Amino acid sequence: MLGCVRRAGTVVRAANTGTKHKNGNFLLVLLIVLLCVRSSTSAGVSLGAHLVCARAAGLTDKQRAMCRQSPAAIAAVGDGLRMAYAECRAQLSGYRWNCSGVGDGNHFGHVMPLATREAAYTYAITSAGVTHALSTACAKGDLPACGCSTNSRRRTVNPTEQFQWGGCGEAAYGARFARRFLDARELEADARALMNLHNNRLGRKVSELVKDLVRRECKCHGVSGSCALRTCWRALPQFPAVARALTDKYRRARHVTSHPPAPATHGGHLVVRRARQNAGVGRQPRKSELVYLEASPSYCEPDLVSGSLGTHGRHCNRTSRGEDGCETLCCGRGYNTVRTVEETKCRCKFHWCCRVTCEICVAVNEVHVCK
Repeated sequence: MLGCVRRAGTVVRAANTGTKHKNGNFLLVLLIVLLCVRSSTSAGVSLGAHLVCARAAGLTDKQRAMCRQSPAAIAAVGDGLRMAYAECRAQLSGYRWNCSGVGDGNHFGHVMPLATREAAYTYAITSAGVTHALSTACAKGDLPACGCSTNSRRRTVNPTEQFQWGGCGEAAYGARFARRFLDARELEADARALMNLHNNRLGRKVSELVKDLVRRECKCHGVSGSCALRTCWRALPQFPAVARALTDKYRRARHVTSHPPAPATHGGHLVVRRARQNAGVGRQPRKSELVYLEASPSYCEPDLVSGSLGTHGRHCNRTSRGEDGCETLCCGRGYNTVRTVEETKCRCKFHWCCRVTCEICVAVNEVHVCK
C-alpha cells in the first residue's frame, strides 16, 4: 500500500519497506519520487526530495545520494520511465508479450523475473527513455547541474548561412547521469548483472543508432520576421524513433552465456551461445546487440513466475500472418468473432429554410478475440 503524507507543508510519498527485488522495485521508487517531488511547492522541493530519498526502500546508497543531490534530475528520470513504458506498449501491442504489467504500480517488483529477451528490451528502453528525458530537460535548461559546453555555441563557418548555434551538450549529460543512476543497481558480479549493464548501455547509446534523425531546428530573429539572424540547435530525435530502433534490436537479440560459466562470473564476460554444444567459446556480443540469458516462455498462458499475462481475450488480426495474427497470437486455441452493428446519421443536407435531412448508414464491425 502506498500513501502520501504531509510534513512541514511538503507532500511526501511513503512506501512499505518490503523485500527489494533486483529487477524492478527501484523503478517504482523512482515514480514515487517523481509524483511527490513534483507535487511539492518550489520552495519545498529540496526538503521533499531529501525526505523521500531517505525513506524510499530499494535504493542503493549511491542512488540515494544522487536522489538527494539532484531532485530535478530524478523528476526527469521519472518522466523517462513513463515515456519508456508507454512506448514499450505501443511498439509491442501486437505481440504475445505486449509489455502489459510493466510500469503498473506495485507490479514493478516482479514484472520480469527471468533474464529473457523481453527483460533485455525492458532494460534497454528504460535506459533509453531516462537518457532521452534527461537530455531533453537539460536542453530546456530545467536541470541546474547541466551546463553548456564551450564548443556548443559557435557561429557557423559558412558565410552564406548566418546563424548562431544554441543549446547545450545535452546528450552527454543525459547518458552520464543515466549510467551512474541505473547502473548503480547492479551490485552483484553475476551473469544477470552483466546482461543488465550491457542492455542499459545499448539503451543509452541508441541515440547514436538513430543519429541520422538528429535534425537542425532554427528560430528566426530580425525586424518583422526578416530572419536576419537565426539561432539553431541540434534537436534530439523523437522517442518513438528511438524505440523503433530498439524494437528492431529486440527481434534480433542474441542469446548469450557467461564466460567463465556461472557461478564463477566475477571478472567474466558474456559470449554468444554457439549452435552446437562443443563448438568452443563464442564471440563477445557487439555493443549494438541486445542480449539475453534465458529462452522466453510462450506467453500463451498466465504465469506469474515468468511474468506472463497470457493472450486470452486479446484482439487479433484474422488476415495477418505476423505476430498480431490470430493463428500466432491465440496460440492455436482459436478465436471468437464478435460482430456489432452501428447505425449513424450520414449524408446530411440542409434545406432552406430551415430543416436538415439525413440518411441512416449502417456499419458492421468485426472484432476477433482469442479464446
